[in-house]
Amino acid sequence: MNRMKMVFFLFIGIVCMDFACAKKSSEDSNSELLSTLLTQGSPVQSACQRFILTEANCVAVADISTNVCPGLISKLKAQIQPRELSTDSVAVLYFDCFSKINLTYNIAKACNQSSFASNSEYRRVQRTGTSSAETSWQEAMNQCGSLENSVPPVDSGLRETDTVLGSDPFQ
Repeated sequence: MNRMKMVFFLFIGIVCMDFACAKKSSEDSNSELLSTLLTQGSPVQSACQRFILTEANCVAVADISTNVCPGLISKLKAQIQPRELSTDSVAVLYFDCFSKINLTYNIAKACNQSSFASNSEYRRVQRTGTSSAETSWQEAMNQCGSLENSVPPVDSGLRETDTVLGSDPFQ
């Protein structure tokens, strides 16, 4: 029951964020959100789609999650070490951690759908920028992935998996 409540509130939050951040004349963003919600499949696919939606809040031309998620899931799972623990459930935890830090970054950056041209530009700036928003994001990314001897956030569930990422899967 609690899981259903969490999914419901997450759904409502995503819809509200989409309408709050969307340009009023943009039908594409609303169509992408509706398409994403209607085509969600496995838990890892859903987690990837949520991750893409966090980026879409800040980009003019967002990736279509149903097109890019299979590749992103493969890239992420290829970086999870040890390899035998590279499961869908662990990938979900990583995607959820990345989504959370993206939302924090979006607020710190005060971004909107005209802030970045594409998802790739959004990611490039996160990784190479020097503003406080970017340096905070970089530190949080290291924590989520246990990169550079960082430790995942307690609430991420990643500590219990005994996994690390070999490198940033989205560079």
